[in-house]
Amino acid sequence: MNRPRRASPHIKRLIVVWHLWLGVGLGGLWALQGLTGAMLVFHRDLDRAGLAAVSGPQRPLDELVAVAARAFEGEPEAIGLYYPDGSILGVTFGDAATGKRTVLMEATSGRILGFRERSPVRPVGGNFWRWVYHIHHSLLLGERGEWLLGLSGLLLLTMAVSGVWLGWPRRGRWRAAYSAGRWRTRMQKLFGWHRAIGLAATLAVVLLAASGAMMDFGKPLRAWAERYAGYQPPYRPRPGALPERTIGADRALALAMNALPDAALTSMTFPTPKSPVYQVRLRRPAEWRTWSGTSLVVVDAADGSNLATYDALSGPLANRILDSAFPVHSGEVAWLPGRILVFLAGLSLPVLYLTGLWAWLRRRHRLRDQIARGSLDCQRAYKTPARTKDNFVS
Repeated sequence: MNRPRRASPHIKRLIVVWHLWLGVGLGGLWALQGLTGAMLVFHRDLDRAGLAAVSGPQRPLDELVAVAARAFEGEPEAIGLYYPDGSILGVTFGDAATGKRTVLMEATSGRILGFRERSPVRPVGGNFWRWVYHIHHSLLLGERGEWLLGLSGLLLLTMAVSGVWLGWPRRGRWRAAYSAGRWRTRMQKLFGWHRAIGLAATLAVVLLAASGAMMDFGKPLRAWAERYAGYQPPYRPRPGALPERTIGADRALALAMNALPDAALTSMTFPTPKSPVYQVRLRRPAEWRTWSGTSLVVVDAADGSNLATYDALSGPLANRILDSAFPVHSGEVAWLPGRILVFLAGLSLPVLYLTGLWAWLRRRHRLRDQIARGSLDCQRAYKTPARTKDNFVS
């Protein structure tokens, strides 16, 4: 397939200028996003490697929650898998002074393994990987950062398309486009690597930019889809007083499993006056979100009645499209090969930024040198000769 070659020089010039200045202006942000995204692809595997936990039959949830509550001296808000293998659970507590914290505990024994802050303000001493996540997700700017990154993701789509249009090899020139041995000068090498890596990573970058923008604009997209596209909104519990005795986490899980028998628990939020229900998040075997799932069962805290069930596999099309954004963005939709592809695509962004910026700076430096040499030659050519006896005219 060959790209069209009949665009006018004026249009091509506009595309070149757009690609250049968009890269110079936003390339650093995209490089940061790509680098942090690549770090996050395997962050749970790396974090898990530092903790020793024994696999085996899991203790009842109510027992584990009680152990964590005694250790933290507070009321737990949620419990769930902290790593995909299920050997370590996280019990989350709210704290008005320090923010939310998660107690990590061994699922088989209830042994406390450590703590993790949910919203760390610095990379050390709290939760390094969560800090990296907040940079990638919002630049540590909250909802404003999400909107900024969503807009930058849409611009990245145009950047990728314009780069493919400009760099697409002519018929029979694909091998030359990847023949690094033919690149002699520094400029040829910088441009060659920029072009080759850009062409190879374009499809993955487009998917990452589109899925990332979908998540950043998640709230307005869900509101629009609920109104016009048949989106099934999440259950909205009514605030109310908690019953004197709740059914407990284990009973809530058993009732949720009755609704989706082939599913597995990934997390559960506990009843509060604002939300007096158990919200049990489950993962069905064929879900794209392979370890945290998106299926949900809402169970009444007093009598255990099923208030709502959302099956991620049979939900409305609008739900399934929006639910697909995270597993596509993280690569888990394609298991390990997908995660590796996302890792490499993330690393391609800082490489593309550095090679493109370096080539641009070198070209500017060469142009300045040429202009300076040309100016000096002009001065020499038009320099008035010194007056002597031979050329003096009275």
